[in-house]
Order: sequence, then structure tokens, then C-alpha cells
Amino acid sequence: MALAQKGGPFTIKANLGADSVQKVMFVRYTLKTGQHIDTLQPVNGKLTIKGVVNEERQRDQLIVYTAHGTRSVVFYLQPGNITIDYSAEKNTYTLGGTTFNISLNRYNTMFRHLIDSLSAGKQVAANFQFSKEVQQHKFLVIKQFVLANPQSPVSIDVLDDFAIRSKEADMVQAVYDKLSPILKNSPSGIQLADRIKGMRAVGVGDMAPQFTIPDTVGKEVSLSDFKGKYVLVDFWATWCGPCVAEIPNLIKAHDKYKSKNFDIISISLDRPDSKEKWLNKIRETKMDWTQVSELKWWNGKSALLYNINSVPANFLIDPKGNIIAVNLRGEMLEKKLAEIL
Repeated sequence: MALAQKGGPFTIKANLGADSVQKVMFVRYTLKTGQHIDTLQPVNGKLTIKGVVNEERQRDQLIVYTAHGTRSVVFYLQPGNITIDYSAEKNTYTLGGTTFNISLNRYNTMFRHLIDSLSAGKQVAANFQFSKEVQQHKFLVIKQFVLANPQSPVSIDVLDDFAIRSKEADMVQAVYDKLSPILKNSPSGIQLADRIKGMRAVGVGDMAPQFTIPDTVGKEVSLSDFKGKYVLVDFWATWCGPCVAEIPNLIKAHDKYKSKNFDIISISLDRPDSKEKWLNKIRETKMDWTQVSELKWWNGKSALLYNINSVPANFLIDPKGNIIAVNLRGEMLEKKLAEIL
């Protein structure tokens, strides 16, 4: 199975059920083109969508609004004919038509079997699939799927999804090692390898992973440029409310300790289509320390190496490059800086 896709025309034929489907949101996102949301009106629960997709492998989403609530389906947007069929009896979607979607449907079927086995004879909540009980067993499904499909891009996508929320680096590594060499050497494979490194290397007492990232004018900034200083590596984003709320505390700490061998590097996890928002927020809040971003959302190399799966997140690094504290906010940051400076 090819890892990447060639751009080309696509047709989606979706049978979304006849239970009073009111509208459908077609949500698309790629790093190159940003986010696009289209509102569509199905006829008798059926929908045909035609367009052109670029070469990026992308998982998109249909959000279906009915008289009884909402439901959604994730699928791969590929050139060719894509089929999406909803079963009201089973409350599930069947994907087909293109290679990635056939493979994803195979994984979804395995995962549904897990849900059915764990919920048999029980009264479970609607969000049972996200419960701790299910997540503990989910990895076994992923492992089984990867072993059976070591060359499928779906394998690396589902493993990466699990790794984002996991702290079990050895478990993820063991399954990663079963992927085909071609898949491991692909951009997604290299990205997952960096994430696994980050799962192992960002605790207190570890050496801080090195990075080089462009600043607001495109100049490359490296962590090594700050060697000999105490530096707070701060991960944030303009779309993150708690991150923005924390900015006054960062300003206060920077103003108070910048003359005492302390500095801040703020790394934004904004997307390519949000660059102006990022620049405007810096100006608006008057953050006058180093601001950098790869503009790759969660997929920037620095976010992977520091195993960032939520923001705000920060790491206090000593002059020798060791991580001495993590996730210091508000009074905690002030207290730690007063202690060491």
C-alpha cells in the first residue's frame, strides 16, 4: 500500500441514514491548506460530495446533525470513489471504496468488536469507548492491527493517536518496530519516532532535547543559544484560552528575573493558517521575549521531542541544559524562580 497519495478528483457517496438528518458539516484540515468547513444539506439522508484533494494524506470528518443529536465519522480523503454508509441498527459507519478507507474500516471493525466484548451484558454510557477500561484494552487491538498490516499508513496513524495520550514509551516502541522500514522512514514514521523519544526524555533530571525553530521573522533560534542561562521553554497557542490567561504571569516573571540570568522561549503550536493570529497576539500582549513556531500544530519537531499532548506546558531548564521543573504556572513559577535566582 502506498504511503502517500497523488492529488486528484474524489467523489464521496454518503448514506447517512434517514432519521431526520438536518445538515452535515464537512471538516477538512491539512498543514498546507489549513482548515475548511463546508455546510451541506443531504437529501433523504444521502449526500454526494465531489472535489479535488492534494497529495497530503488527510483524515477528515463528517459531522451529522439529526433531530436526535449529532454523530460523526472520520475517513481518509483520497482520489477516487469513497463510500460511507451508516447503519442505524448498529449505530456504526462502514467505509469503503479507496485503499486507506478499506484499511481504516478493518481497524474500526476490530475496535468495535472490542467495545462489544467489554460492554456485553452491561449498561454503558454513550461515551464508553473513551473510558479508561476501553483505553487499557485498545492498545492490544492496535498491536494486532499493526502486526497484520505493517505497511498500511493506517497502522502508523492509529499507533500515533495512541502515543499522543500514552506514557508507555516501551510499549509504543515495541509495536513501532514491527512497522515496515518504508513506513518507519516516511515523514509520519519519523514524526512518531520523535514522539517516542519525547516520551522518554522530558522528565525532571533529563537533559532538555535540543531544537532549532524559526522566530517571527524567520531567523533560526536554537535552545543551545541560551546555554548558560535559566530558560523557561513555554509551549502555547493562540487558540488555547488557559495559555493566553497565563501570559500576564509570564510577563511578570520575565520582567522581574530577566536581569538575573533568566529568559523565556515561547513555542507556539499554531497552524500555518494562523500565522497572523500568532503575530497579532504577540503584539497585543506585549510579550517581548523570544517567540518561535514551526506552525505545524501538534506535529512540530519540538512538540514531539517534548511529548506535548496538551497546552499550556513548560519546562524550566538550568544553565547546564537539565530540566529542573515542569509545568510551572502562576505562583508556582514565581516561587521556583525566587528559590533558584
